[in-house]
Amino acid sequence: MLKPSAEDTQKITSVVKRKYKNVAESLEHQFQYPTGREGLRGLQYPEELFEWLPDDVAKWYCGVGNPFSLSDIRPGEHVLDLGCGAGVDTILAAKLAGPSGTAVGVDFSDEMIQRAQSNKALVELENVSFQIVDSAELPFDDEQFDVVTTNAMLNLAVDKAGVLKEVYRVLKEGGRLHVADQIFVGATMSGEQAVDSWFK
Repeated sequence: MLKPSAEDTQKITSVVKRKYKNVAESLEHQFQYPTGREGLRGLQYPEELFEWLPDDVAKWYCGVGNPFSLSDIRPGEHVLDLGCGAGVDTILAAKLAGPSGTAVGVDFSDEMIQRAQSNKALVELENVSFQIVDSAELPFDDEQFDVVTTNAMLNLAVDKAGVLKEVYRVLKEGGRLHVADQIFVGATMSGEQAVDSWFK
């Protein structure tokens, strides 16, 4: 796998952080696909699950797929959500895992984690938490999680191999990886150009 240069890594990271600083303020005109409850319904999240969300939380959903359709989150499980953004999937995972389980959301955007913390306060769940983290260097123990889930994060990760290596380190033996993502196909573009083009 071709490894991006340090310069490309810095440029791509800067573009993504700038984008999600804006997303944390408003989803309007940010994505080319449905967001909020319309997105949750269109991606066939269980209606009883997303209807439980307060409107002021549900409106921040901006995923590209339904990672929970890949296997059930069971009561008592420990879930890690990579690139959690505003935390909607993390909060839903915490609801499914129940009081005996946990859900941790991580993101490298300060602004998105602040938004996730605000959303957490609106649902009053005790078993959900959020941290600012580089997904290629996860601050968790080996085999800590039953499930790792990610929704449109891997396509934005510069060091995809590093992220996946960390994922399999923190997953328990027999654990599950839920990935919902999208693929950008572009020719003769720098990494920064590709990311900029993707967001337009």
